[in-house]
Amino acid sequence: FRAGHMESGFTGALLIDDPVKPDDAYSDVVRDGVNNRFNETIKSRLAIETVPIIVIMQRIHYHDLSGYLLRGGSGEQWHHLNLPVLIDKSLPYPEENTHGIPINHNLPDGWLWEAKHNESHRIALFSHRRTAEAQYMQAPKRFNAEGALWSEVMINFAKSLKIIIDKVRTVVAVDPQATNSEESDESGVAVASCYGYGDQRMYSVDGDYSGRYSPKGWADKAIKAYHDHDADAIVIETNQGGDMAVDTLRNAGFKGRIIRIHANKSKYARAEPISALYELGKVAHNGNLYSLENQMMEYVPAISKKSPDRLDAAVYALTELYQPVAEGIFFS
Repeated sequence: FRAGHMESGFTGALLIDDPVKPDDAYSDVVRDGVNNRFNETIKSRLAIETVPIIVIMQRIHYHDLSGYLLRGGSGEQWHHLNLPVLIDKSLPYPEENTHGIPINHNLPDGWLWEAKHNESHRIALFSHRRTAEAQYMQAPKRFNAEGALWSEVMINFAKSLKIIIDKVRTVVAVDPQATNSEESDESGVAVASCYGYGDQRMYSVDGDYSGRYSPKGWADKAIKAYHDHDADAIVIETNQGGDMAVDTLRNAGFKGRIIRIHANKSKYARAEPISALYELGKVAHNGNLYSLENQMMEYVPAISKKSPDRLDAAVYALTELYQPVAEGIFFS
């Protein structure tokens, strides 16, 4: 299908109605699939860029499509009409909705539709906090778990941090996956830089190119990131396939420096020193790192079952800048 016509004036719109059902809201696979499909497929269905997209949905999860778009997942600004079951105009518009433009509905405080929900329903509606916050109040809360290495405060500080000292190095790190299917983990591809020397060193994460790729696909993304950011090396984790990962980069045409690392520590042991750099306020986040930041805040080493692919790549990149390894391979 294609929405709209290639003509001037209003010729139609693309409507997306409830893209995620409540039963699927807490499935990372389903939810992430919907969000990724918006950028990869839905936007390509517009006849021309000016055809409007209208998303109609009740909020279900902090990372549902509405939250994804309002916090910059597509990079576009969205006019946002928010209609919770109980209207309170004293509440400020959420600062985290950086890409939302609130629409003033001019409705009075109180119940949105008293014929359906009124004071007699309050106890029942708000007995389940998660459902009440999300589906009824349209304000699902971020998942903050005890034991997470990165908090929302740490990430928000990194996003606001501006580094003014000179850049010294930039690297691209790759955490490749051996398979490429809907069930596979993503191949992590992250870019990071360091600034200054000695105790004054600062760091930044500059790009996240992660995704589900074939071996050639992740190699091409890593090479693109290398050139986009004028990096001096690609750091690659060789646990998955050993030298095959290096050969994949070589066969894709990469002739620069490759730094091989073999992960012989647990994910927690690798991530903890990098988390400490964030606690010290030494790491900045540049650009749109939405998916990486979500993964960082939701990763709890003791209970997480899903491999934090984007996070792993960012940790490898920052570790190389913070504690560089000696080994490097050059291709002429």
